[in-house]
Amino acid sequence: MWFIYAIIHVFLMAVVNFTDEHLTTNNKLPKKSDIHTKVGSVLIASTLMCFVGGTILGVVTRDTTLGSIPMLLAIISAVTMVAYWASYFYFLQVYPVHQVVPLNQISSIWLLVIELLFGGSITIMGLLGILLLMYGAYILDSGTFKWQIPTKLLLFAIPATSTWSITLFLVRKASAWGSPTAIYFWQLIATGTLGLALLLFVKKYREGFLFRIKHQGKRFLGFSLLNETFSETSYLFSSLAVAVAPVAAYVSAMSGIQGLFIILLMFLFPVGERTKVTKMQLIAAILITAGVFFIEKR
Repeated sequence: MWFIYAIIHVFLMAVVNFTDEHLTTNNKLPKKSDIHTKVGSVLIASTLMCFVGGTILGVVTRDTTLGSIPMLLAIISAVTMVAYWASYFYFLQVYPVHQVVPLNQISSIWLLVIELLFGGSITIMGLLGILLLMYGAYILDSGTFKWQIPTKLLLFAIPATSTWSITLFLVRKASAWGSPTAIYFWQLIATGTLGLALLLFVKKYREGFLFRIKHQGKRFLGFSLLNETFSETSYLFSSLAVAVAPVAAYVSAMSGIQGLFIILLMFLFPVGERTKVTKMQLIAAILITAGVFFIEKR
């Protein structure tokens, strides 16, 4: 069942990533705007929309009761998740989304290490799958089968993806004391609260967000609301998958298929020049997807 939840999660996230590419490259901010202003315009929208998602989830499920320990874990996981979102939006300012997202596989290695330290286990087949995913991620980054010094994207992605692995680990631990939907409810509320804090206290982020509200208005908010609807639904299925998967690293590794979905969307609906897919990128995505099936066949 975890595999079905994970497939739904990665497909919806591929749609979200595709829309993120559009929101990032069509921001219409002043030319003098720096990278922080550009990131803030989408990060604030994404985090504040979590209030809407949390409210709807609470009303529909009426499942919001948690003990102090799982609630604390859910809140901390919101902090690490927002940190991951921030790094993701910073990467998108320089690199196309179909090159950024597959590197999220690095979080599988981080998560595997964390779970092994806390007494978890993994099969040889699962380990081979993760290694294959990592090799595909390297090819995607370098554009060659041969070894060469990784680009800045890969070097920065290594520490950045640790935040996502910590998020998944905390959700998995919280699931031992509470329901996944209640955990996700409090995660959304905490994420929205962090977004409000960023809006109030980070000037560059606030300027970017308010500029887009003023000059793009309904179009920006409409895309953001639609995107966050898919995103929050996707993360709900991610939480369900993490709660029942044999090892949480398997769920993280499933975003390999997400990269393949993104490449397909870019091929069918190209956003711009930088979204053109090369032969090496397609090979890398296939290798990453093959790694996912090794994991599923553990």
